[in-house]
Amino acid sequence: MTFWKRLLRVGGRAPLKRVSIAKARAISSRPRSAPLPQAAEKVTLAVVTVCLSAILIGSGAGLALRGWLGLVMLISVGLILFLRYLYDFRREVLFSLARVATLAVCVLLSLAALRAFDAFVGLEHAAFLPLSFVSLVMVLVWSRSVAIEGTIFASGLLALYTFLHGTGSVAAVEGLAVSVLGALVAALTASHVRRRSTLVRVGLVTGLSQAIAAGTFLLLREGSAGGTTELWTLLLLGLQGLTVGLLVTGLLPTIESVFSVTTDISLLELGNTHEQPLLRKLLLEAPGTFHHSYIVGLLSEAAAEAVGGNALLARVGALYHDIGKLNKPGYFAENEPDARERHKTLTPEMSMLIISAHPRDGVELGRYYKLPQAILNFMPEHHGTALIEYFYRSAQKMRGQENVREESFRYGGPRPRRIETAIVMIADAAEAISRQMPEPNQARLREMVHEVAHQRLLDRQFDECPITLADLALIEEAFLRVLQAIYHQRPTYPKGKPNPLDLSQPSEERRAVQAEEESRAADGRREALGGRR
Repeated sequence: MTFWKRLLRVGGRAPLKRVSIAKARAISSRPRSAPLPQAAEKVTLAVVTVCLSAILIGSGAGLALRGWLGLVMLISVGLILFLRYLYDFRREVLFSLARVATLAVCVLLSLAALRAFDAFVGLEHAAFLPLSFVSLVMVLVWSRSVAIEGTIFASGLLALYTFLHGTGSVAAVEGLAVSVLGALVAALTASHVRRRSTLVRVGLVTGLSQAIAAGTFLLLREGSAGGTTELWTLLLLGLQGLTVGLLVTGLLPTIESVFSVTTDISLLELGNTHEQPLLRKLLLEAPGTFHHSYIVGLLSEAAAEAVGGNALLARVGALYHDIGKLNKPGYFAENEPDARERHKTLTPEMSMLIISAHPRDGVELGRYYKLPQAILNFMPEHHGTALIEYFYRSAQKMRGQENVREESFRYGGPRPRRIETAIVMIADAAEAISRQMPEPNQARLREMVHEVAHQRLLDRQFDECPITLADLALIEEAFLRVLQAIYHQRPTYPKGKPNPLDLSQPSEERRAVQAEEESRAADGRREALGGRR
């Protein structure tokens, strides 16, 4: 039972139920949720946030000691409830200390901006507070849902500041409402930002929403003349939203660098196979690996969409997951037909070192080409700590089972930590095996994909990522649809003699059949002419 259910629970204790001993043991042995890493540092950051928020809100308000204590307690209660909500429903936000610090900075930045407005412009002009800028940054760093929730929490602190400093000003309350509404509209409309022009459109919609909200307050206000000044205010509010959209578009590389995030816009640029130099290099020097990576990308994108993951990240990460093979492309079968012959001249241990080095080489090459960390994670995690079984069995045959350690023939890891990297792990093996199947029909493909996913599950490769058995079933179905589309059977010509139009047959046989048919046709024409005479 979560904190929220306990908070809303009424009616005293629930009636006791008779539970068997076996069921009680099973319930008691369920693993508890993993504790948050760096908990002490995050608590310290929360305390600092409360103190700074209290200083920004309370200074200049003429509070006595009791007032300061009440302000700190009120902010603390609000922050505890907000963090508890994130812990229950958005736990991924709290795992990284840097991300938690970023969230605190966004909230404090909103308060600092409002305080600056109060000092230089006045709270009656709070409608021009660029809260939508902070909201868009939160959308790019986290997601729409986190941005909406963070905006609501920040708006509560802004309302507290307005209450203490606004001295009952109706214009200040209306202005803050317009600014908060613009921030919420910006967060709601900024879904799937995959082009820079989308941010400009978001700015236009935000500005229009702010102008409409401000116009509504003008209509509700008694005695409002609705003159030139009010019309200019509405126009400036619309332009302010557009300016925020243009500003975020221009600062997008800086936002990604400062907050260590990779937006969909950058992912689309990284996935451009015609412009990215590393993908061009892979295409020219290791075409087999490029084709393999491209098909893995198609599989991963379909599976990520099926389970609600980041499909674009899965596809682009799959394109780069094997770039480490560029160091020794000739030792991988998809690039050189005689790759197996090369490995026959090496010991299993040496072959294992060559094969297992490509994830590490890929990370080094990706860092040289300045790939973001979100893409670099695919290179070591798509193999995890899996066993290189072919060379492990070869070493056992050569030296005996008791003289070969399984740990020596495993990849270095780490295991997948995101559902997208887990999908690429399964897709990588499924695509490679499907190439070797003599008749990849639906039944065989379904069995193969299930066995690949089941083996990785039993090997505990998914212990560190949030993937469920239901997700695995959806992933298998998505893979099957794509593989069936790739290996579908086309209508063929009837068996027997080669058809001259069937280009899949040897050219000599087709020419012979065509010459024979032409000879028969010529004989028929001669017989027809002889009969007329």
